[in-house]
Amino acid sequence: MTLLSWCAVLAVVVGAFLFGQTARGQLVRDPRHRLGVALSISGPLLVLVVGLTAAVATGAWLPVAAGTAAAVMLAAGAGAVLAP
Repeated sequence: MTLLSWCAVLAVVVGAFLFGQTARGQLVRDPRHRLGVALSISGPLLVLVVGLTAAVATGAWLPVAAGTAAAVMLAAGAGAVLAP
């Protein structure tokens, strides 16, 4: 069950990363847009690394996987709001 949940987290991260690639679209000089693009592309990957680190440190693999998936979606959503 734990392996399946982390595979689902990985699928969410890949989806969020690909979603962030669409935010790159047009070149805009607005700093808010740049922050949104950076957050939507690298945010899900950084959240995954932090989630895996927390899971290893605590040993609570299943709850951390659920929290990581939620945090990835939150990071992708924040990036989409900043870089529409």
